[in-house]
Amino acid sequence: MGRHIRLPRVVPYLAAAALSAQRDPYGARSLLACAASGGPGPDHDVIVAGWVFSHDFRQTLLVDHPRFGWLSPGGRLEEGESPPDGALREVTEETGADPRPLLPDPVAVLGNRERPERVYGLAYAFVADPATPLTPEIGQPAAWFAIADMPPCPVFPLDHEVLAATARDLAHEPRRSPLP
Repeated sequence: MGRHIRLPRVVPYLAAAALSAQRDPYGARSLLACAASGGPGPDHDVIVAGWVFSHDFRQTLLVDHPRFGWLSPGGRLEEGESPPDGALREVTEETGADPRPLLPDPVAVLGNRERPERVYGLAYAFVADPATPLTPEIGQPAAWFAIADMPPCPVFPLDHEVLAATARDLAHEPRRSPLP
């Protein structure tokens, strides 16, 4: 395991990613962009998450985190790793899934000002086949859920709401060619 990226410090690609994200449910975009530009901000690791959808955007892949409950796979971004690559690594490590990236930019800036666990975060959209068997990490089950029936995540309450809105948007967008 490599070193994790901590902010505040100058990391231009993180500032650009924050500014390009489609959604900002926690109002953390400016905090992330400022801290990644070397400005003031809390001393915290950068988190990346993979919002994994079924091909019809009716299901999503979640993991049962021991502290946070059911949420999207994710974790700390490592030094030398791009945010989309970090999100893909986390999904693969935590679920065994082999997802395909949908978009080059993040679909959301994540963060929760009320809790110190996650202040800087980016979520990326992926698609995978729910019929493919999962091989989750020991002690952290993974499962597919209908987006309409996701279990609540009280620690990060806006994540599921914004994930569902992202799924609706992606289901109605014209199909793009797959990313490399």
